[in-house]
Amino acid sequence: MSAQLSSGKITYVSIVARVLMNVEALNMAETVGNVSRHRKAPVVAVSENGDVNVVYVPSISGESLAYHYQRLLATIAKSRGLPVTQMDEAGYFMKFSDDNIIKKYYEDIEKKYSLTQKKDQCEIERIIVSSSIVADVGGFLYTDKMVKRTSRIRFGYMVPTLDAIKKGATVSYPQLHVRYTPRPEEREQALYYVETASSLYALSIGFNASDVAELSTICKQDPNLQNEKKKRIEAAFDALIALIDGVMFGAKKSRFSPMWDVMSLAVSVSKGPIEFNLSPPHSEKFLVESVERAMKITDVFKDMNIDIYWFSKEKINEPTQQSQGDKSAQQQRRVEIIKSTSHTDALIKAKTKLLSYV
Repeated sequence: MSAQLSSGKITYVSIVARVLMNVEALNMAETVGNVSRHRKAPVVAVSENGDVNVVYVPSISGESLAYHYQRLLATIAKSRGLPVTQMDEAGYFMKFSDDNIIKKYYEDIEKKYSLTQKKDQCEIERIIVSSSIVADVGGFLYTDKMVKRTSRIRFGYMVPTLDAIKKGATVSYPQLHVRYTPRPEEREQALYYVETASSLYALSIGFNASDVAELSTICKQDPNLQNEKKKRIEAAFDALIALIDGVMFGAKKSRFSPMWDVMSLAVSVSKGPIEFNLSPPHSEKFLVESVERAMKITDVFKDMNIDIYWFSKEKINEPTQQSQGDKSAQQQRRVEIIKSTSHTDALIKAKTKLLSYV
């Protein structure tokens, strides 16, 4: 059985952040003529008088974030002796998608295990998870054998915060560039445009640590995977630290590396019968709302613990003594709120708590 079903508890991490990005081209969606356009997504914004508007805003896709996270995970895992495939190392996450892919790109694993000849779904999952921590944490779908593993890591789209949208503090604009040659001959010189964007972005990530190194509930668990469980969880979380600490994601960074700053960040580490997600960081109230929800949810689920680590350089609504309750009530509700000195400090403190549960 999976970790949460066997123990009745889920160890889960929720991370939300408000990240200021100026002059970024981190996720380009298409090229129209000589213009490279920034990805945009529709967002519904409700004004103070109740009017509902749909606006299209610059965005960074969850797929883009997941790709760069998995590259970091593969690099970290490789350095620690955890299993990664050659495709993982190269940054091609095809993840055993069908028999032809396995025979063509995972020859070493096919030669060792004859994976395409296997019929038992549990054995197939065990081989793949044992061979690749990226497939373990990031999930996979082997279509020819109908073996699916849901990703243990979840990324939402990064979109401008709602308060930034309402204040008009989100913008995209095409920047003109020229390819210049000594003689102005046709097809040698060229004008091209790259659409850049600037805004205060909302970032949301979820990580189910319990299910790392665990096979499907119908399968017998692998002792070798269980022995690696803590190391795999640590590597997976360290990849998150690297991703957020230095904004290690996105494209076009060789010429459009953005001016960035993590303005606010909160991390919750929860253990209980359900997953606890922090409130989306779309307004200055996200932390207070998260703390109040944590208090209420632990009243409902008496066997749940939630620790929230946070940092902010904004004038956000901070949790007060009244919202937290007195110390005895806080202990009774099994909720702790810890202020940190930086966004990285909050992540590191959350990691220590997470590993104490493993």
